[in-house]
Amino acid sequence: MSASWRRLVAVVTILVAALSWSSPVNAHADLVETAPGNQVVLDQSPPKIVLTFSEAIDPVEPGVRVVDADGNEIDLGSADQSRGSNTLGVVVDVELADGTYVVAWQALSADSHNIRGAFTFSVGEASATRSGLVDELFATSSESPGGSVPLAIGRFGSYAGIAVLLGGLFAATVLARPQLRTRRVGRLLVAGVATAGLGTAAMISAQANLIGSSALDWSAVAGTQSGQWWVLRLGAILAFVPLVVWRHRLPSRIGGAVMAVAGLALLAIVSAGGHAVTGRWVPLAYAATVAHLAAMTIWVGGLTLLAIGLPRNQFWETANRFSPWALGSVAVLAISGTVNGWRQIGSVAGVTDSSYGRWLIIKIALVAGVVASAAITRRLLSRGDVGSTASAPALSAAPGPTATNSGSNISTATRTSVFAELVGIVFVIAATSGLVNSPPPELDEPTNETVSAVQGDRIAQVELEPAVTGGTVMHVTITSPRGGLDRADEITVNAVLAADQIGPIEIETIPASPNHVIADNANFPVPGLWTIEITARYGEFDQIVFKVDVPVET
Repeated sequence: MSASWRRLVAVVTILVAALSWSSPVNAHADLVETAPGNQVVLDQSPPKIVLTFSEAIDPVEPGVRVVDADGNEIDLGSADQSRGSNTLGVVVDVELADGTYVVAWQALSADSHNIRGAFTFSVGEASATRSGLVDELFATSSESPGGSVPLAIGRFGSYAGIAVLLGGLFAATVLARPQLRTRRVGRLLVAGVATAGLGTAAMISAQANLIGSSALDWSAVAGTQSGQWWVLRLGAILAFVPLVVWRHRLPSRIGGAVMAVAGLALLAIVSAGGHAVTGRWVPLAYAATVAHLAAMTIWVGGLTLLAIGLPRNQFWETANRFSPWALGSVAVLAISGTVNGWRQIGSVAGVTDSSYGRWLIIKIALVAGVVASAAITRRLLSRGDVGSTASAPALSAAPGPTATNSGSNISTATRTSVFAELVGIVFVIAATSGLVNSPPPELDEPTNETVSAVQGDRIAQVELEPAVTGGTVMHVTITSPRGGLDRADEITVNAVLAADQIGPIEIETIPASPNHVIADNANFPVPGLWTIEITARYGEFDQIVFKVDVPVET
């Protein structure tokens, strides 16, 4: 490994280590206040219901639903934001009878993620709510089955296509200008435009299917903060069609300026429709995201051009020119990615205890593999002595058959390394799609809770990381003090809030290891002392039930 690559690896290591020393953050919109307050008993019917969030949100129908203790819905009309973009309110234009009411709400954060929750209040005196009522309310407002998968696929296509389009234009113009007119480069750029356009359209349709009436209800998406930027992104991508058609004019000063402005504008639009515009340090995050995307496009575009966009006799010269650009891109990716990871996660716990953090781990591992492949490519270029005479014909002209064969072998090895690097980046973009598709963790002074229950020679341990409403990570593990333990055939988990007569709510889990299940999004709708019931089944007839009480906060 060259000295420059060793220095880069050292910098990346230091930056990743900095994640462990950062303070907790909020990553997207959180509910900070409700009126009436949760579990408040009012003397008379409230004139309105208002929810206040930590930042601007978009209402998603039905934005606010109110039902009585028996589940009968109170017709209050649509929620509005007349009190500010960070509020969701509804006028109570009917006189509510005495008893307890459940308010279920949902909205869209500025980073496109759906947020939802529930709380209760009473008029006159509290009354018992029907069992399973809150669970039913959530079921009617939950995402469509598999809805997030098409969204992730669309994001992948959008990112990959933009990287090939912008990076291919840049690489061909700067690194291989004579090839800019060729059909091979033209087909590459057309593929980039088509993939980016179709991917973005798929994103919009998937989001429309989640928050609108159907996948064709683009107006529902266009009415949200993130959706407006997605529609604008699609228009910006299509605006590159003339640049691809007249790409032979880009090497001019005016053409280069147009390409640079259009490229930066597209990257700025992409950045405005995601995580960069929520949480703390938004200006820094926005700049870091634009830089991150720019570095990605240069790296992906250069590798794609080398792999499939050039004739063999142009490979060495272009690869040698691209090498310092690749090194600079990796450095920018490392620094900007660490800044965004630090801002969004804020601690080691946020990395290990959230789907966002786990996707980040996957992405870091993939990037490390791609960097290793890039280091091999750079070393092969150096061994091939491709300085001022870096071309396949020049290498072939070296005296003797051994030199010619060596040049051919190095070229084959380098091409293989470049292809491996490109395949690795495809997986990195896929991991990026998963990362963007996951809501960042909630880490505003979290409190983890760990409780246990004993039944005979078995112990059930429940961990909430953190113990908060609105979705958290739950681990359930069954162990024995003696160490050995037979494996449960099935472990199911339910939650009940007895004080508010809420539940049982079934918590979906996935097996992590024998006698260990995980829930990535255990949703406790309201705060309080929740009773968690764990049922472990052994065979057809034997089962053991554990019950633990866990305090959950907002």
